[in-house]
Amino acid sequence: MNLPLINDALAMLRLQFQPLAHYQYPTRHLAMALLLLGVVAAASAPAGMGEPLNVILFFTVYVTLETLLYGRFMQWWLRRASVADVPSLTGTIVAASAIQLLDPLSSWLPDDVASVASMTIGMIGLWLLVSALSFGSGLTKLRILLGTLMFAPVALFLSFVLMNGATGLGLVTMPEELQRALQQAEQQADAKPADDSAQVQ
Repeated sequence: MNLPLINDALAMLRLQFQPLAHYQYPTRHLAMALLLLGVVAAASAPAGMGEPLNVILFFTVYVTLETLLYGRFMQWWLRRASVADVPSLTGTIVAASAIQLLDPLSSWLPDDVASVASMTIGMIGLWLLVSALSFGSGLTKLRILLGTLMFAPVALFLSFVLMNGATGLGLVTMPEELQRALQQAEQQADAKPADDSAQVQ
């Protein structure tokens, strides 16, 4: 099968990068790749989030929106660094993220090893993305990584908004770990004004 997206993803694993204009693919290929990434993300989700199709829909929407927003943000970031004629970065992001499709294989390993393997796959994907954007733009990897870190709060906010919306519609159930984290954050936020008032008195 001679699909440019697959060929470019494999080339990235061999550390062979191209100009950013090279990573432009048909919309249907990008849509299929984003769907596969959404399915993989759903497979790694905590148990008990809801019906499998709903969970797949949730993660596919999240992966797609995060990819599009990150692409737009990094276009702006590259233009701020005086990079001329920045094309769409969606294809570059998807090609670099294709390694995430290997993540389900980590489930065959013992739990402690699987978590390390999954984290390693994620780090490799990030490094490939930073390297591809650095090569294509001519900027340093550090500058690309800085832009990626600046986008992280946007991705976190997006996940929070989508999770609230999906739970409100009854599509998915918020994971218990996230519920406890939010409850602790709310308790800390409520306790801080009380402490401030006590100090004033």
